Amino acid sequence: MNFHVLTLFPEMIRQGLHTSILGKAMERGCITLETTNIRDFAANKYNRVDDYPYGGGAGMVMEAEPVYRACKAVEETIGRPARTVYLTPQGRVLNQTIVEELAMEEDLILLCGHYEGIDERVLEEVVTDYISIGDYVLTGGELGAMVLIDAVSRFVPGVLSNEESSQFESLQDNLLEYPHYTRPEKWHGKTVPSVLLSGDHKKIEAWRYGQSLKRTRERRPDLMKNAVTVTCAYYAPEEKWQEILRQTTEEMTRYGTMLDIGRKKIRKQHNHFETEDFLLFAVPAVLPADSPLASWKEFFQSFRGTQTPAALILYGPSPQEDSQTAFAGIEQDTVYGADSRSSSTDCADVKPLDDPIGSIKKILQDKGFQILDICTHPESISERRRFLLGLREKIYQGIRS
Repeated sequence: MNFHVLTLFPEMIRQGLHTSILGKAMERGCITLETTNIRDFAANKYNRVDDYPYGGGAGMVMEAEPVYRACKAVEETIGRPARTVYLTPQGRVLNQTIVEELAMEEDLILLCGHYEGIDERVLEEVVTDYISIGDYVLTGGELGAMVLIDAVSRFVPGVLSNEESSQFESLQDNLLEYPHYTRPEKWHGKTVPSVLLSGDHKKIEAWRYGQSLKRTRERRPDLMKNAVTVTCAYYAPEEKWQEILRQTTEEMTRYGTMLDIGRKKIRKQHNHFETEDFLLFAVPAVLPADSPLASWKEFFQSFRGTQTPAALILYGPSPQEDSQTAFAGIEQDTVYGADSRSSSTDCADVKPLDDPIGSIKKILQDKGFQILDICTHPESISERRRFLLGLREKIYQGIRS
């Protein structure tokens, strides 16, 4: 990940970011940081980049031409146009979903304004994203740029020593993180909760989830409005697909529940969900001939929703695809090696549907589920991440509002 910061104060950026975790990440080459002084592109011998605003008013405005030249110089270095973020109180307020979305970029240009702002004409020409770090005003965009770089870098592979740290954080499930404890076991008369010493991981996870709920209700009750409980209802006879679906659910939530529709017990029990639930339905595009039931309608007969938000994951080759080439597009960094790609289902042994997406979507809608999005290639890491980020953004915006 390469960060390119356009600023009037490059030393402020460099001094603020070349220490601690980010400094070590730069030394290892996980991220790079380049600063460009906008003053170097001024068209006068005094390197002045600001002037009085048309129409009058207090303060000065940064001129368009130096900003434009600086941005184009960086793009020439990169070799192509790049996503350009202007740090401004008028932008989208930064949240975890935006952070993860930006982390998927190879290069980011961050534009830091000063004075009363930047000439609107150059913003219209070079800026792709307007982002704010909060509803308050700073003296310049440098602090905002540093906050964004720090947050985004946590999702760049190799930056954190424990990859799980970037995945399971406060706000990951629209919930605040549970409390943490370390040695000594007793301090100032206060002891570590006994469940954390039990060694029972299921009980520990349940305790952490309960603490997250409690803390969120007490400190950020506004988050509870859009918090959801995620369940993945899936049918995947093959282990490789089970693993992909498990990973997908874990990328969506820390506290998800997996329901195997292939099990007779699950299909016979009463599976009813409300508006505070979120369902990930994951099924093969083609129903295998040896599946327990003959139709999708029978598969989902035990599921009922109450305008319950949901998403559909349709995996494997569609009836129109050649099963022998269905895995050709899988990215090399998935959890499976090349040998696992040769075991895809034989098309001679399946029950095809002309329109599996439309058929399954209608069945689930009739049962009270709102299908917010559909993913057809969960084996692709990039497509899966974009799918999950889209779902998270809908949750942040309020799927029940």
